Amino acid sequence: MKILPILSEIIDKKVLISALKSMDYSEKEAENELKYHLNRVKNLPKTLTGYRILVVNDKKDINLDEIGSHFSENKVELLSNHSFCTGCGEKYYLITAKIPKNEVDLQETLQNNIFYPNEHEITVKNKGKNVKIVKIQEINTENDDF
Repeated sequence: MKILPILSEIIDKKVLISALKSMDYSEKEAENELKYHLNRVKNLPKTLTGYRILVVNDKKDINLDEIGSHFSENKVELLSNHSFCTGCGEKYYLITAKIPKNEVDLQETLQNNIFYPNEHEITVKNKGKNVKIVKIQEINTENDDF
């Protein structure tokens, strides 16, 4: 099994190539696609901004200690196309967080970007315990522009 050291984590290249090949990539295409994704995560800034949508009955129901693992780097894409929100309730909240690069789960981020390339996902470790929440904004789902 070939593994690639990236930052302080080990990335299992075989698992990621296999994921790409399951999507009908040839071996060469899979290697090129993986190279693209590896360069992308390698070049993430020290701290990045991530966005997440939560659905709860009230703002006080949001668990600020474990805000969650899945964030998007692209706020517009998240708001306009994301149909799977986390939680259940009547109100939608957009969470804006500052994520230290060392809190990014690189293997999961790579895998999620391979399977869901339009989401621009960043997967964080420990359910987001070490991200800094900078804004919680209620969003109106009846307004197409959010």
